[in-house]
Amino acid sequence: MYEILGLIDRFGPIIVFIGTFFEGEVFAIIGGFLAYRGTYPWQLMATLALIGSFCGDLAVFLFSRYFSDSRWVRRWTKKPKFAKALRLVDRFQAYFVIVNRYVYGLRVPGLIALGLSSISVRRFLVLNAIGAFIWAGLFTTIGYVFGYSITGVFARLEQMEHWVMVIVGVLLVLLVAFIMWQQGGSLLRDRLFRRDRCDEDLAPSRQPGKRGGE
Repeated sequence: MYEILGLIDRFGPIIVFIGTFFEGEVFAIIGGFLAYRGTYPWQLMATLALIGSFCGDLAVFLFSRYFSDSRWVRRWTKKPKFAKALRLVDRFQAYFVIVNRYVYGLRVPGLIALGLSSISVRRFLVLNAIGAFIWAGLFTTIGYVFGYSITGVFARLEQMEHWVMVIVGVLLVLLVAFIMWQQGGSLLRDRLFRRDRCDEDLAPSRQPGKRGGE
């Protein structure tokens, strides 16, 4: 398990930037955890989380604004979450830019709804910067404050590594056995079905007898 920590330590800045660009809170917390370990300064991790979050949200906003006819945007607009995000944008346009990051499951549909709304690009840039600043500082601080607890989790996983591997192995064996059982059952049903069809084809055809006088 500590090999994972070594990789995180080595590629921490890249992980935090790319992770916050595409995803969110988990990677900002990882940045705070690295700051707690003393691997990187807290200011660097918070700045990378800020830039990643800001650029990621801006990319989705601009894409939906200038490529609204794309298949990706149209597919999102048909989802129920988009309708919910659109209602929130209509009601709290400026505030929604800031709080959208905190609403679970609405980051992408919310940004698409904002891109399709009447909000100007300049206004979005300002509000997005404010939101990213608050968000990055908050979750990087959470990772820093709870760094000790996260370290304890890795330590326990290190102690339980043998049992974890055994459990994973057993689950994989059960999964393979279940798949084989399912396939075996399907093959057996197909064979029985084909045999029944063959029996029907081999059976002599019976035609109803003709009545006298007809």
